[in-house]
Amino acid sequence: MMIARSPNCTEDAMTARLAVFVFVTCLAGAAAAAPPSVPTAVYRDPPADKAYPATGEGLRIPSGGAQMNAMVYVPAGKGPHPVAVLLHGFPGNEQNLDLAQSLRRAGWAVVTFHYRGSWGSEGTFTFDGAIEDTAAAIAWVRSPQAAQHSRFDPKRIVVIGHSMGGFMAAQRCAADETLLGCVLLAPWDLSFDARLLSKATQAERERSATEDFADVEGRLAGMNSHQVVETLMKDGHKWKLAEVAPNIAKRPALIVLATRDADDDKALDLLPALKAQHPKSLRVETFDSDHGFNDHRIALQSLVLEWLSTLPHGATAR
Repeated sequence: MMIARSPNCTEDAMTARLAVFVFVTCLAGAAAAAPPSVPTAVYRDPPADKAYPATGEGLRIPSGGAQMNAMVYVPAGKGPHPVAVLLHGFPGNEQNLDLAQSLRRAGWAVVTFHYRGSWGSEGTFTFDGAIEDTAAAIAWVRSPQAAQHSRFDPKRIVVIGHSMGGFMAAQRCAADETLLGCVLLAPWDLSFDARLLSKATQAERERSATEDFADVEGRLAGMNSHQVVETLMKDGHKWKLAEVAPNIAKRPALIVLATRDADDDKALDLLPALKAQHPKSLRVETFDSDHGFNDHRIALQSLVLEWLSTLPHGATAR
């Protein structure tokens, strides 16, 4: 682009005009390349409410005669607040607590807990037990005592699960028609491992125990890494994620996958099964990231908040 020079224009004036042009051009280019808007709840605290402040409290949730360690994040405001039950994976090294905090800033109460036998919760860990624990946690949220104490709205609950937690969220969402919907983050289909292990050599099974599931040591009661492999080989066939597709398709669902997820194939059976149901409210998004979305945490929070805001009775993303 040419800049006309008037007879009275000094070199300094020309330089200044050029600088302004370059600055405005850069701003326009930056705006064109700007990513989608990020909800303010991801990066900004909401106004404080002295009468009904935001709170965080460690509680215990009963399940199967044992007590599960739990944390409840309550947003500011009188409420009642919609509730997100946040389910961690196996064994749960990634807690997704950054997501929990963003959800709270957006007006959602968040309940996160440790399944029986995990991370100090009473009892022993089993996969079937974790399915029961998820149901128990949601039943607790709906109890009049919990709803009153933490300003919950028991009629507005979603389940959000990562990895094995995604499997648990899918199971619960399929079984409980009163849930608003579910979010499955890199969900793990346990039956996928059962199929792989059934064809594996003894050496490959040993490697799976000592490498793939080594992080369960010291984190679970009643199950070590070798027992994980044995359990998946024996019972894994009954934990098929695709079997819950018909019921998941009846309500809103968000599935988030990652291109660099070593376990990504473990969820592939679910997608064709869901598409076969012709769900009207299924959304699938994929990030160029790993199983923990470690380099897309802001994007993950933004996506989940935006999706939650589309639910008929969800909180508005802010």
